[in-house]
Amino acid sequence: MGRTDLVLTNFYNPHLNAGKRQRNPVKDQQAFTEMMLRRVISEMCMNRFEWKGLPDSVNPRFLELEIFYRGMCVYYHDKLTGQDVVAQGANVGYMNAFDEPTSFTVIGSNRQPLELSVKKAVPIYANYLRTPETDVVEMYAMKIAKFDRTIEITGDNMRQPKVIKAKENQRLTMSNLNRMHEEGQGVIFAADTLNLDDIEVLDLGVPSGYLSDLQTARTRLWNECMGLLGINHANQDKKERLVSSEVGANDEQVDAMKNVALNSRQRAAKQINDMFGLNVSVDYYKEVETLDGESTADGDKAESGAQD
Repeated sequence: MGRTDLVLTNFYNPHLNAGKRQRNPVKDQQAFTEMMLRRVISEMCMNRFEWKGLPDSVNPRFLELEIFYRGMCVYYHDKLTGQDVVAQGANVGYMNAFDEPTSFTVIGSNRQPLELSVKKAVPIYANYLRTPETDVVEMYAMKIAKFDRTIEITGDNMRQPKVIKAKENQRLTMSNLNRMHEEGQGVIFAADTLNLDDIEVLDLGVPSGYLSDLQTARTRLWNECMGLLGINHANQDKKERLVSSEVGANDEQVDAMKNVALNSRQRAAKQINDMFGLNVSVDYYKEVETLDGESTADGDKAESGAQD
């Protein structure tokens, strides 16, 4: 065998094979599960906040997208278009006594880089540390995906939990017996030449309650992720109902994490209002119950008048 080309293996191949499915089906399934969870949790993060009072030229989706992936975006008035916009941005220049930037560089796919002073632009940060939340999403997507894969394997073992050992000349017979068993035949007939003493069975059955424990642990991990992102979650573990004091403590932690992301956005909204004379506000997106029992968003407008 020839020597392994480490440069080819470790440097070129990851780029040449980017986006292709992995050859190992186990790793492939794990990767797809992580990708799905990463997308779902990311969508939940970017749909937490409702912005009101923004000009039509400011896209709230793009605003939250930039905050989520980059930790900040910059709000300013674009002289070329005569409209207020948000764009990708970065702090430049020196910091003042409060560790606040004094100028920003804004960039975009349809504009040249532009440097703006703090008197002409407002930064909107993801939190007071000014860091994106993608690390939480990545970490918990990986952890939860492992539990999902383990639950899937456990379910397969519950469906076919035995390994049959027999002589080579009985392989076809064992295969037929297993097929009839999977088909659910009420009675399985065997020839009188079948020697049961030569057959050994290894039981790989799942212990009682093991699958339920895995699902409970997976739910707790999901709830932990939601709590870190400031998203309310319900205790679904029927074995351990939380008492009122525990519920209150959990709600306090969730509210604290809500404020981590909300305070920096509300501070930016106030600065935008002061600088540009607007009435911008931001809060957590909430649902209210309508008269017919269906839930609708606070920002949705109910249709007035009866319909024929």
